[in-house]
Amino acid sequence: MSQALERSAELLNKDSDRSMQPLWPDRLILAAMVLSLLAASVLGSVHGSLSLALGVALPVLLLGLIGHALAPATLFSRLLLTVGLSVLVMLHIQLAQGQVEYHFGVFVTLALLLVYRDWRPIILSAVLFAVHHVLFDRLQAAGFGVYCVSQPDFARVVLHAVYVVIQTSLEVVFAVAMRRAAQEGAELSRLVAQVRDGDRLRLDVSDQLVRTRAAQVLQQALQSVHQAVSQVHASASSIEAASREISTGNLDLSHRTEQTASHLAQAASSLGELTTTVQHSADSARQANELSGSAAQVAEQGGEAVRRLISTMEAIHASSNRIADITGVIDSIAFQTNLLALNAAVEAARAGEQGRGFAVVASEVRSLAQRSAAAAREIKSLIGQSAENVEAGTQQVHVAGRTMDDIVASVQRVKHIIADISSVAGEQSQGLSLVHSAVGGLDQMTQQNAALVEQSAAAAASLTDQAERLARAVAIFQPSQPLLGR
Repeated sequence: MSQALERSAELLNKDSDRSMQPLWPDRLILAAMVLSLLAASVLGSVHGSLSLALGVALPVLLLGLIGHALAPATLFSRLLLTVGLSVLVMLHIQLAQGQVEYHFGVFVTLALLLVYRDWRPIILSAVLFAVHHVLFDRLQAAGFGVYCVSQPDFARVVLHAVYVVIQTSLEVVFAVAMRRAAQEGAELSRLVAQVRDGDRLRLDVSDQLVRTRAAQVLQQALQSVHQAVSQVHASASSIEAASREISTGNLDLSHRTEQTASHLAQAASSLGELTTTVQHSADSARQANELSGSAAQVAEQGGEAVRRLISTMEAIHASSNRIADITGVIDSIAFQTNLLALNAAVEAARAGEQGRGFAVVASEVRSLAQRSAAAAREIKSLIGQSAENVEAGTQQVHVAGRTMDDIVASVQRVKHIIADISSVAGEQSQGLSLVHSAVGGLDQMTQQNAALVEQSAAAAASLTDQAERLARAVAIFQPSQPLLGR
């Protein structure tokens, strides 16, 4: 018999939900059965049917205990205990010989079966009571020694049945609602228990099968939170890694910025010195340009003086030639005078005594003409030498004039070159001043960038600290799979 009960329990357990049924409802029904056994014993003693009471109640209680021991908190145990308790209530009616007061046990039993929050034990008990009432009433009417009520009364039995049906219908509704609520509570409790995993929280409950609406909503909410926490966990890891890289990059950038600032400071100092040197060079170039202009003016004045000297030498040369011409005329006059004096001497010699005085005069005139001729020849000779010297001087002056023109042209070219150099030096000085200003501004900006890099490094360090705190905060949530970066 026990083997048959075990097989039946296995078949009924296939559709049972152990998580929905704790042990205490079975134990409560067993306690009710024990009380019913005691009540049956009392009724049996009062009505002289103790053997019937114990002969029925003890086997029924024993079967209930065996069923509970084999399959506790299952559909099998629920149905078996329901049958046992219903049979004990029927036994009470039989022992009390159909007294109507003991029929209240039917309603008490139906109400007590709500502890199972299952409509099947309630229907089974109602069916058993209905069959009992109809069958025992007809058997009682037929003269068998059984009782449903004190006297056979089918209408009364039907009225009892109507009330049983009404109560059963209501209890079925209540049982379904209570079972649904219990199922929701059980599924919610199971989800909550699944979430709490030791010191950590496991939000991935997708492996849990739930049927109730509330449990499904909670499961979806937990899955959404799990996805969000997983994303936060991954983001925290990424932020922590990125902030560390930013912090490292900022430190490197800070060192490089400091080196750049130092180099820019040196460059600014060198450019300042170079700017000063170029400015001195530009000032010297301007002074050289002014001196070259003065030299060009002096050279032009010298060239003008040489040109005037050439004109003077040419005039002297012309005057020398004219003096030579005049000297030639004087020499010609002296020659003619000498001839005339010679003719006068000849004529005085012919005249004899009478022309002696005239001869003396002619002789003196001749002597003067000879001295004039000699002096004219000497002057001519000196004028010729002077003319030659003047010619040579004129040639040298012409050469000096050409040389002075070359000097003037060279000085002009030098002047233009120095002017170009002065202009370029001025432009270079302005350009270097602008470069010096730009380098100074760049140095200032680099100093500001260094300060900003330090602030960025501090912000990156703070971000790293916050990311570590966030990672520790979400570490309590157990991810469904390992996340990158952790």
